[in-house]
Amino acid sequence: MLLNYLYANFFEESVFTVKCNTSAVKLSRLIKNRIFPEPSYIFKSNSNSVSFVSTHREETAYRFHLQGHCAWHDAVERLGLDTEDRARHHFFSRYHNTRETFLASSLGRQLCDVAPDVAAQFDNHLADATWNYFLQGVYGVCTRDGQPESIFLKQAGVKFIEKMIAAGRKALSEQQMHLLKRAVSFLDRVESEFAPHEVSQSSRQRCIIDVRAKFLDTVPP
Repeated sequence: MLLNYLYANFFEESVFTVKCNTSAVKLSRLIKNRIFPEPSYIFKSNSNSVSFVSTHREETAYRFHLQGHCAWHDAVERLGLDTEDRARHHFFSRYHNTRETFLASSLGRQLCDVAPDVAAQFDNHLADATWNYFLQGVYGVCTRDGQPESIFLKQAGVKFIEKMIAAGRKALSEQQMHLLKRAVSFLDRVESEFAPHEVSQSSRQRCIIDVRAKFLDTVPP
């Protein structure tokens, strides 16, 4: 189950470097220089081979990079993002553009009306944490493509949904329930499915699966 999920959504590093037209050495340098994210999963396999001639044991570590991170590598190469400052600046230019577009949208405005304090949470402290998590490969785990736009939208979806459900189902009007349903559908489009062993501990469980079961089971289309 886990390997099926990994091979469906990620590239093992030897494949990833081919897809990105680079080498393991160059990729490692980008990661070390805090320009490119670390692999999102490291899968260690212990194998045991038995034959007439001998018995052989081997441990292998497979490093899985999100398929969508090929697009980040393309941006790094195409735009000459050869320092952390340049990479971070490019990341947040896209991230903040998405923030402004979302908050100005119909859904964003309505969510801000019911949870006006959420937008202020996107401060410098969160920006620092976001960049570090990006480099650690965290957003390769919890977003579908790992891009700055999806990272903001995932964060916003989780924050608005958590705020809306905090006081319980009875605290929401019928109109707010429909808004919550839209927010959950919106989050579902940008958040990953998560690996099978992770789902129960994930924001997908908390903000999508549980909310649909506990809040939205009787909300009409």
